[in-house]
Order: sequence, then structure tokens, then C-alpha cells
Amino acid sequence: MHRSLLVLSFLACLAGQATFAQAPKAKPAPPAKKAAAAPKAAAKPPGLGLKDGDRFIFIGDSITHQCLYTQYVEDFFYTRYPKLHLHFRNAGVGGDRAADALDRFDDDIASFKPTFATILLGMNDGSYRDFDAPTFKTYAEGMIKLMDKLDAIHCKVILMSPTMYDLQAFEQRVAKEPKRANNGATENYNGVLAYYGKWLQETARKRGYRFVDIFSPLNTHTVQQRLKDPAFTMIPDAVHPAQDGQLVMAYELLRQTGELGGVLGTGVRAVNGQWQPMNPAQVKDVAGDAGHTASYTVLPKCLPWVVPDDAQAGFKLTRAGHTGSQESHIAVGLAAGRYDLIINGQNVGVFDERMLGVHAEIEEDPDSPTHQQALKIALLNQQRNNDAIHPLRDLYGQRKGKLRAAKQTGDMKAFETWWAESRTKETELMKKAGAIEAEIYKANQVAPLKVEIKPAATLAPTSKPKKPGAKKAA
Repeated sequence: MHRSLLVLSFLACLAGQATFAQAPKAKPAPPAKKAAAAPKAAAKPPGLGLKDGDRFIFIGDSITHQCLYTQYVEDFFYTRYPKLHLHFRNAGVGGDRAADALDRFDDDIASFKPTFATILLGMNDGSYRDFDAPTFKTYAEGMIKLMDKLDAIHCKVILMSPTMYDLQAFEQRVAKEPKRANNGATENYNGVLAYYGKWLQETARKRGYRFVDIFSPLNTHTVQQRLKDPAFTMIPDAVHPAQDGQLVMAYELLRQTGELGGVLGTGVRAVNGQWQPMNPAQVKDVAGDAGHTASYTVLPKCLPWVVPDDAQAGFKLTRAGHTGSQESHIAVGLAAGRYDLIINGQNVGVFDERMLGVHAEIEEDPDSPTHQQALKIALLNQQRNNDAIHPLRDLYGQRKGKLRAAKQTGDMKAFETWWAESRTKETELMKKAGAIEAEIYKANQVAPLKVEIKPAATLAPTSKPKKPGAKKAA
């Protein structure tokens, strides 16, 4: 700095200090009143807040048309809310893009009068090629129109990210069948789907919707499992998740909407030489020699989440039983030893006093009466999907093909005649689905459980053969 500027700066500082020193001391201002804190918004309770009569629709493409993740979510709701009559509609059609869902909106979606809707679209909308701005613009505009239509019928919307494109699985198929080489997506297509998903996430935030990220869990589980098995995949054809991948999808939809949680965790506690119920409103008829034997009646509020055997690997991968549907029986104060846990006369396991003192977990035990009851519901729902829902989605697939042909030829009359006749078939299928649903609502009612805890008949834990689950019908 130039010397003259330094001098001027120095003098200015001295002048400022002198002025400050000569100024009279100001009286301290009275402390400002603290502004009242704005009331905090009440935390939203977990879950979707489902009510009796709610109608849940799953909008999507072939991944929804498979009737798998939708079926597993239905299984959960049927067992979790036995006092509610919820109704479900699968609205997936193979090959669909957002524009196709708009074409069938009135017949397939609005006519159901849904109160909740999930939207899983994007796999086909990206056209299986590198990111292309016009292609994305078409998808985004179609999705916004679909959301606007759902808003107009006062339906709560849950946006789901597209699923994973498994390039490695495709490469493995091509290695076995080279003729498939021309049927795959670009090597960057998984990244394209990630972009579509993040756009959906931001759109959900702006519109006040819930968003469920399916893309990340599928990718993460796949990467982790390939550390153990390099050939691992949940999406054998690269596009359509198989049962285990679809179970991951169902789990994440339920987890990210706050629906998962334990179904039972109570029992008895020894107090002053007497058994006392841990939850008197739920545990009744307590008896037994405190510290040695116990018996009581417990009324569960709901049943554990159980799915058919073909999705068990995905169920275990997500730990869906333990993390999402834990059923535990507790007895605090038993003497050291091993004990049989008997429910409704059925021995469901051998536990030591420490395990019973924390929780004896049985939701995945096939010998448990509640597991057996929930499996019956899952198998009924599998029948409902196989015999009625999947054929109904096939009918809507035919509708799409005929509608496209009619638009190309300009002859809508033939299409309208065919569709009017096909509505009779739709009515028959919906009637069949409704009849099985009525059976489900009879089978899902909970009943009191008679629990007994006795010294084990064997000193070591028994190795019970697990009962195989039912195989999926062809």
C-alpha cells in the first residue's frame, strides 16, 4: 500500500477511536421480549392411516402385471388389519408407459374409486436407450397428467421409483443364448432409470406425495449378495424381478410408508412369587407356578405377515419377519432351564429362560397357529391373483393392443364393440376375486391364544423339520 494511504488509514482509525471515546455512554436498551416460539407441527403417526373401506390401487406396467409385489403387500394388509375391509385393484399392464395408463384411466382406475394409488412406471418409458431429453419430456408430461387426474378424484398418491435394470443378468443370458444380444437395453440404462427415479422423488416432494425408492434397495442387495455369489440376481431377465425381488419391492413399499412393525410382544412377569400379566388388557387367565410353569390367554391384535414359499429367499434377505412382523411371547422370572412354548396345544419351540425373558420369537415358525392362519390367507390371496386378477390384467393387455390398432386405422367402432362385450368378462373376474376376498376376510379374524410354558421334554433344543410352503400354481 502507498505510504500516504497508510497514514490516512491510521489517522482515520485514531479519529474513530477519539469520537467513540468522547461519545456519552448510551443507556442499555431494555431486553427485547423473546418472541413466542411457533407451535411445532404435530408429528404424523407412522403408516398410511388406512380406514375401513379404503380402496388401494397399484398402477404400473408388466412388473405390476406380474401380480407379485402387489400380492405380497395385500397379504400384509389382510393380516395386519383384520378389523378393516380394504379393497385392492392391480392396474398393471405389460409394456405400459405413462400414456397407456392415461388411455385406460377412466375404465381401469377411476372406476375403482381408489383412495390410495401407487404408480410404478418408467421402465418402458425410457425406451431402453441412453438418456434422451425428448423421451424424458414425454414421460414427465404423461406422469404429471396422470397425477393431476388422480388428484382430481381425491386419491392419495404414492410415487415409486422405477426398478433396477440388471445388465449383468442380461449379459449372462446372452452368453448362454447369443440370439438375445439384440434384445437388451443400453449399458447405461440402469443410470437412466436412476435419473427418472430422482425426478419422481423431487416431484413427490413438490406435490406433497409419498415417495418409495425401490431402485436403491434392489441394486444394494444385488451388489452385496454378489460378494458371496458373483452370479446372484433377483431379475433373471434383467427387467422383471422374480418372486424374491418382488418381495424386496413389497417390503420397501411397506417399510418406507411406515407400515411395518411387531404384531405381538407380551406375556407374564413373576412379581413377589406370583405371575402378573405384562399387559392386563391383552393377557388374561394367568396361572402356573411362578418361576417354573406358566399359562395364560392372549388376544393378538393381528397376524404375522406370511407369504408363499416361492418368495422365502427375499423374505429372509430383508429379514421381513423380524423387522416387519415380529411375534414374541415373554415370560420374565423363570428359573434357569429349557422350556417348551406351547400355543393352542401345539409345541412351537424350545427356549431357555433368557430367551423367554426377552422374547421368544415365532412369527416364521410353521408350527405356530398364527403362522398357519396367515399362510392360509396368503394362499387364498395367491388363488385370487392367479384365478381372477392376472386374467383381468391380461384382458386389459388385450384392450391396449386393440385400442392402438383402432387409433391407427381410425376405426374406433370395432374397438368399442369389443370392449363393451369384454366388460362382461371383467365383471365375472371381479366377482370371482370378490368371492375369494370374502373368504380371506373370514379367515383373517384373530382368536385368543392359549399359551403354556413348561419345562422342556428334551434337554437339548429339538431340530424340527420345517414344513414346506405351498408352491405357486402354474
